[in-house]
Amino acid sequence: ATEYCASVKASTEGWQVCLELFTNVPARIPEARMFALQVIDAMIMRAGIRGNENGAPERLEITRKELLKFVSTHYAGAGYQSEIPFLKNKLAHTITLLGLALYPAQWPTFIKDLLSLTGLPDTTGPITEDSAKAVNVAAVNPLLIDFVLRVLSSLDEEMVNPAVPRGSEEVARNTDIKDAMRVEDVSRMAHVWYSVLAHMSVSYPDLARTSLKLMAVYVSWIDINLIVNEPFMRIVFGLLKSSPALRNQACHCLTEIVGKGMRPMEKLYLLQFVSIVDILKQLETDDVEFAEMAGKLVNVSAVELKNIWIDKSSTTPDARSTAYAMLEQLMPLILSLLAHEYDEVSSTVFPAINEILGVFKKMQREGVALSQSQQDFLSRLLPKLVDKLKYDEDYSWPTAVDSSAGDGDGSLDEDDDEVVFAELRRNLRVFIDAIGQIAPGLYDNVVLSTVHGIFKQCNQFGVSSERASDEGGEGNGQLGWVRAELGIYLVQAYGERLSSSKGLRFHAPKQGDGVNGGSSSVNGGGSASSASIDSLSDMMSMMIHSGVINSSHPAIATTYFENFVRFNGYFDVNRDAVTAVLTSFLGPTGIRHPNGVVRPRVWYFLHRFVRQLHQQVLPMYSSDFIRAVVDLLDIRADASKISDLSAGAGGGYGLFDSQLYLFESCGIMLSPAELDESTRMSLLQHLFNPLFAGAQRLMNQKSTEQIIQDPRALLQIHHYLTAIGSIIKGFPDVRVDSKSISASSPHQLSPSTAQVFVKAADMCIAILEALQASQLIREAARFTLSRMLSVLGAEALPYMPRLIDGLVGSCAVEELSDLLGFLGLIVFKFKPDVAPTASKLLLPVISKVYGFLDQVSQEGATGTDEAVLLQDLRKAYLTWVVAIFNSDLDSIFLTPQNAPHLVTIFRPIASQLATDPSNPQTQRLAFNVVFKAVQAWMVDPMGWHTLATLTPAALAALNKAGSNSEAGSRCAMRQIAAQKLEIALDGPVAKEARSQFRELVTKTTVPACFEAPTHREFRITDAQASLVVTEISAVLQILLLAGMPEIAEGDGSAVTAMPAPQTLVPPVGGDLNRNQFASYLCTAFFPSVGCPTAMGTEFVQALASLDQKQFKKYLSAFLTNGGGGGSGAQ
Repeated sequence: ATEYCASVKASTEGWQVCLELFTNVPARIPEARMFALQVIDAMIMRAGIRGNENGAPERLEITRKELLKFVSTHYAGAGYQSEIPFLKNKLAHTITLLGLALYPAQWPTFIKDLLSLTGLPDTTGPITEDSAKAVNVAAVNPLLIDFVLRVLSSLDEEMVNPAVPRGSEEVARNTDIKDAMRVEDVSRMAHVWYSVLAHMSVSYPDLARTSLKLMAVYVSWIDINLIVNEPFMRIVFGLLKSSPALRNQACHCLTEIVGKGMRPMEKLYLLQFVSIVDILKQLETDDVEFAEMAGKLVNVSAVELKNIWIDKSSTTPDARSTAYAMLEQLMPLILSLLAHEYDEVSSTVFPAINEILGVFKKMQREGVALSQSQQDFLSRLLPKLVDKLKYDEDYSWPTAVDSSAGDGDGSLDEDDDEVVFAELRRNLRVFIDAIGQIAPGLYDNVVLSTVHGIFKQCNQFGVSSERASDEGGEGNGQLGWVRAELGIYLVQAYGERLSSSKGLRFHAPKQGDGVNGGSSSVNGGGSASSASIDSLSDMMSMMIHSGVINSSHPAIATTYFENFVRFNGYFDVNRDAVTAVLTSFLGPTGIRHPNGVVRPRVWYFLHRFVRQLHQQVLPMYSSDFIRAVVDLLDIRADASKISDLSAGAGGGYGLFDSQLYLFESCGIMLSPAELDESTRMSLLQHLFNPLFAGAQRLMNQKSTEQIIQDPRALLQIHHYLTAIGSIIKGFPDVRVDSKSISASSPHQLSPSTAQVFVKAADMCIAILEALQASQLIREAARFTLSRMLSVLGAEALPYMPRLIDGLVGSCAVEELSDLLGFLGLIVFKFKPDVAPTASKLLLPVISKVYGFLDQVSQEGATGTDEAVLLQDLRKAYLTWVVAIFNSDLDSIFLTPQNAPHLVTIFRPIASQLATDPSNPQTQRLAFNVVFKAVQAWMVDPMGWHTLATLTPAALAALNKAGSNSEAGSRCAMRQIAAQKLEIALDGPVAKEARSQFRELVTKTTVPACFEAPTHREFRITDAQASLVVTEISAVLQILLLAGMPEIAEGDGSAVTAMPAPQTLVPPVGGDLNRNQFASYLCTAFFPSVGCPTAMGTEFVQALASLDQKQFKKYLSAFLTNGGGGGSGAQ
């Protein structure tokens, strides 16, 4: 059936059948008639933009006559009343398409013919008082007026509405149509609208409302005088006092008239003509919907007057003065609307306020003082803005129940009301902060006096958890939660403004300092003024001592505790306040807040708070802190998350994610070195023992196979391990001196604390080895043991092989990518101590990587997601290998167990990953690996220099130091790593491995350098591809350096005495005839690929004589032009 309908639409004759079907009497079913109009629409669209393609004029003319005949007969009476609305609209749209295709060339009377259906007189020219008298109301057909207005509405949608996308030809056609309509037809339409408003607004209010709506949309492009004239405006102004439906639309129509694009002087005349200020003053805004409409009219009027006021180029001084005088008359209306109880009304004047404040800020920047009236406006505006920051008293908050309420993940529900109010507050804050910039004294007076009044009232009368308003009216009796929250929020707003504009640096109050609420201002220096900082500090103190946190209303706690986190510098100079704040955190409206949505947020803020406190402050609170939170550390796996386990560990673990903040906070509280060791051990045992016991109990209750099949048990064990890791995360990282040649790093933990952590590591490893088939357990083990490494340092390295074995055996592709990143951080942080461990891990990890890649190369990726994961794996693998070289651990490839596999490891990198054009990032990394390897094993095989920072300047400094003392007495990082591996860099195993690598370079790497950039899919002009060419240039130049006889034929010591520029980058210099790599290129490689001798010689000379940037440019031209390098060797 679908195919048949499509064929009818596409046929050249189907429209005739459908035209007859639609106009047939009696009428067919609505669905059939709707389809018939769709077929007719398709025929009209095939006629082209101008309706003159493929013999269309005749077809369109037939359609026009039949449809107009149908409308004039069938829609003139009961047939229209019984017609389904969507068919009326569809027919109006079809006639609109006809008009657009035929008007004005083929159907010049389109508008006239339509309007004649209504029974209204065909009138053009200016509208006067007599225009309405010519109307014979008895001859008017309101049904046909309704239909014609539908057509005019559809015409606007198709021709003018900016939301409809249009091509250039369509835009040009529509412009021609509008130009033709402006001659007389728009005047005809205006007379129809006027007649409807004058004669039918009472008897047919729907027609009047539609006419006003059409006037509003057409006014943007028609002659404004057709509507803005005395007769028309008198009717429109009268409708402002009529029924709600009509006055709303009349107000909207006026808004569009005032907002019409015009020259400033013309706009001023328009506003004066319609007496906009007087009209606005007379509006009764008791109805909320009408108040919103009136607010929009006030807003657009104010914005237009402001534009005239500041436009000095196209207005006169008198005009600007008049505009500002009118604007000042609107300011009380703006303030009245801003203070409206409904935010929808208040927000209508936000643009006007923003524009006015913008002008005031500009005046301030230009050194122009505000007038007294402007200052008075700000003094009336700011308190209203501050008052609008309050929540509505009937605002619906999440029910205060147990932690089962809400999402349990610590995030507030982002319902519509919350989002809307948050956006309202953001806008209000912009205005308030702008006033703070324009008039800082006024800002401080209003904000500080409001905050002080609220907290003073709270301190005197207390605060309610249930009642929104103040007990005895605003400012009297017990404080309601609405104003309590406002006070807390204003503290945050005041502090944020200082922080964002000048920066916050709290200081201890000097003797005799006082907080003068009215004198605060912001200096022009680098930080907020002392008075402003003191004001914030004073407000923080008042907030703490007011007892406002005693309210359990959910609006209070989050902002209250967030302030302590945002302005933590306050506690650097007010350490006595820490006790009161921690007491609040640990109290019934803090971490035990009755609202299950708020409570996890408080846990997060507590974590942030204790993390920011000085270490010396923590020990005095550690014992009380742990005892206060321990009952909240009971771990219960969220059953609702079990169903998500099959999809991986993403998405969070509900309330447990927030519990982790408490565990980490406990670790922070136990970490200071100043804490008594016996106290620390007692508290650690108090924390760890339930976790150890819980995990061991589950492991002992069931067999490994049973646990693997029990998602709840797996999730519970995961939580135990992760909680252990979070406690350890609270301890500071061990200080690792990567430059030390000592085998051990300085340790910050006491032996007894380290022993507890080692016990935890033992348990974690044992569980991982037993349950490594579970992704949840692998995730938890990696997290916990990574924290062990950070805290224990080298002492935890022996666990690495068992950890990697447990993780690699059953891991998925994405896990392996993450693991490689983790290993890269480990080798960098713990170099060179990690060398033996890294050597043991090398082959298992690489085997797993190549296992995944080989499987895909044989079977192919199963989908886009897998392909992306594998691409990420390639990048992670290459990045890890680069990290090994940059950490100066290249010797791990040369150990007796790894050296035999050196070629197997590097061949896929050079022959596959470097030549795969599907991902230039991977190619670049692959060539970078090759560069590092050549640098390590062919240029500096004895490890005299670090590979991460091998620059000419650094090398020159090292060589100079070596010449002053004996080079042999220096022990570089790479040599230290070799010592830890107990291998000799000049031993037979290392030499044989380097020899095999040199052969691999000759057979694989050099061809790859030319194969990769000449692949048909390689886009050399692409930015990523350009980086690949840069790496290839570096590889070729480092190979030329490696071919120098002093290096290729020496014992490795020559690199310590060579001048730095010759050691690292070309110009290499020297005798190219004796350079092994140059000879190989000229005598073997280039001839093998059919490159002419002269071209090969030129390439080698360029390689030897140009610096890296110049040679990259030469290489790009060489590859692009098939050998014509262009720049040549100099």
